[in-house]
Amino acid sequence: MIVIQLPNTTPYFFGSGMAWKLKGNSLPEIIDTPMNDICICDFIQCKYSEKVFALGGGEWWKNDKSEFLFKRLVGTDTIDIELWKDGVKVDDLNDGSNGIFYNGFASGSSEQQLYIGYLVEWEKVLLLHGVGEYQIKANLNIVGSATTYESRLFNLCVYSDIAAHQTVRFESYQDGNIIGGQFDFTGLNWYQSMRLPGTFGNPTPIYENTRYTTSNPQRKIRQIKDKMSTEYFLKTKKIGWETVQSLIYNGMLANELLFTDYNIKAETIFRRIGVFPAEIEKPEISGTPDKIYNIKFTTNTDTLQKRNY
Repeated sequence: MIVIQLPNTTPYFFGSGMAWKLKGNSLPEIIDTPMNDICICDFIQCKYSEKVFALGGGEWWKNDKSEFLFKRLVGTDTIDIELWKDGVKVDDLNDGSNGIFYNGFASGSSEQQLYIGYLVEWEKVLLLHGVGEYQIKANLNIVGSATTYESRLFNLCVYSDIAAHQTVRFESYQDGNIIGGQFDFTGLNWYQSMRLPGTFGNPTPIYENTRYTTSNPQRKIRQIKDKMSTEYFLKTKKIGWETVQSLIYNGMLANELLFTDYNIKAETIFRRIGVFPAEIEKPEISGTPDKIYNIKFTTNTDTLQKRNY
């Protein structure tokens, strides 16, 4: 007898035990939030830094400027203005390399001839020194007393519509003497500019009319003059004290005020809208020295009128 043993390729397996299935709630969907929508300064106190933008060869609204003005009392006083980047001095502001240098105003009063000023053109700074955190400092020796001025911080970035979203550029031209102020701007037409976090716009029509009533038995109301004007609103986010001083206690008194809004969701583009302040509101916020302002403006033109005489 011949016996052949073949291997069992499917052996029987015996086992024992218990299986469990735990069913829980589904995890919520995680939605990415753009970093531009989150600011840590909304939760903790941060040192105020003003955004400024520049773009080589770009249009005027893509290139910011910032002005600084100082006063000497006598001709022997000295004021040395410096540009600092990330805590390190990178340049002296005494020529046209980074903007416009004002070494007194020759055609002005004897007091104005001693003024020292600089208009920083951030496009020039960007091309020379690149993006980064900047600060303007000045070493002043006034009648033998030495002091140091340090400006607010400036966060210089390359311009893009998204980066500039929800910011407002404020520009003004100052002429005349602010009684109680530090400077006499008479005849200077001094240019000022800053970029604010916030929005400008929401144009609201304001209707005014003048009427008279006839003396006949019908006593009908007749039109003499109708006028339509527009109100605009500036709503800032938190701004530092130096910006408040420049915006509220100087800029709002300027001869000409111009606003440009950078809201990419706005229905209308507002560029250099000329206005005058009508009402200033400061909502109270606690836990921070920074301030928020809501300011109402009226147009600086009075042309849309209907007359019947």
